[in-house]
Amino acid sequence: SETCSGRCNAALDNTKPCQCNSACVNFGDCCPDYQSLCVGGGGGTPDVTCDISCLANQLWDNDINRVQVWEYEINHQGQTTTSSTSDQAAQSLFTYLQEENVFLKPTYSTFLALLDNYTPSTSVAESQDAAEWIEIDAFLDAILATDVMNHLYNFLVEHGHVTDATSYREVIKELWFNLYARSSSGPINSSGFEHVLVGETSSKVSGFHNWIQFYLEEKKGAINYQGWVSRSQPLNIVAARFTWNGLSKAKGSFFVGVSPEFDIAIYTACALTKPNSSCSFTMAGTSLTIQTYDVAHKSGLQVATAYPNI
Repeated sequence: SETCSGRCNAALDNTKPCQCNSACVNFGDCCPDYQSLCVGGGGGTPDVTCDISCLANQLWDNDINRVQVWEYEINHQGQTTTSSTSDQAAQSLFTYLQEENVFLKPTYSTFLALLDNYTPSTSVAESQDAAEWIEIDAFLDAILATDVMNHLYNFLVEHGHVTDATSYREVIKELWFNLYARSSSGPINSSGFEHVLVGETSSKVSGFHNWIQFYLEEKKGAINYQGWVSRSQPLNIVAARFTWNGLSKAKGSFFVGVSPEFDIAIYTACALTKPNSSCSFTMAGTSLTIQTYDVAHKSGLQVATAYPNI
């Protein structure tokens, strides 16, 4: 029973002491001969050939919608700490962005249409009407047509997390757009998209790990950027201290300049392969860790939060 003979690529079988599909690599329950029979060509199609670092580099290299260095400028001054009580930044984080070049791209324009669908306060229940689901589907149509999301799809199929395009889309919806309660006894008040990419508030700011939302809120005066706590220069990741509508965020980290599809893809990969844990990999020659958490009181996997841990 502890063999993959005749079982390569078979679905999970809890009656067996070990498994013979690509998911066993993640769960550590492969049969002793899995590599030789199922991956090495002895008994089935090769399974896992691309790990999380491999995928991360595919996403980075194929993010053709990433903002070019000449299309924006950020303020690198004003180092601070999470415990500081003074504003260390003399000016805003974003000092320039060629909106006319960036925001007309389909994945950006459909992303922007979603931002006003949410109420940041977690004390207010959320709902999604038909018009908002049309906007969500338009965004999904736009990002799923990109090479970035195609590489994620191939990775998730290879690792046993989705089976086809239909299940892929449903997994993305469940992770990011289906609403849930942030506490087991609270109202239906949140989603992965709202928390991570829009931001939420209670007595302070929570989530808010997206550069586009930061730029827009800063532009209209809702954000007071108070300095950077840490940053990763090669990948242009910033961990900023700021206030949003008067409420504080001691440290909010986000990739700067990446496309909406890149954020969705890298956080999805980590949420599915390393839920509730650190997801470490090397991308563009730089070591990086993404932290994700699931919604513990709801069945299945959802994105409670996800962010670069720098």
